[in-house]
Amino acid sequence: MLGIHQFVHIGKMAMLGGMSRIDRDVPPFMLVEGNPSKVRSLNLVGLKRSGLSPDEMKLLKQAFRTIYRSDLRTADAVAKLATLGEHEHLKHLYDFLEKALEPQRRGLIPGKRS
Repeated sequence: MLGIHQFVHIGKMAMLGGMSRIDRDVPPFMLVEGNPSKVRSLNLVGLKRSGLSPDEMKLLKQAFRTIYRSDLRTADAVAKLATLGEHEHLKHLYDFLEKALEPQRRGLIPGKRS
């Protein structure tokens, strides 16, 4: 049971924790929970179950660290994703994030700083 605001987009292979309030876009491949919601980590269990290779997992972990664990602003971190290489999952993540950052969108669920 969770609340999802209208007009919010939820990316593929994202996992939403119960009793969460989703009021902004949830990026693909992420694990989101809480009230207020935060991106906690990659959805590692879901990614493994979907058959991603270790190299694909490593690439998504790099992308996660770039977006949520670096000191870069979100827009700069998204731009840096292009330097991580050419891969369909990275491209999907990049495209989703670009759309979520458009001015008419609600924005992204923030990450949890550790």
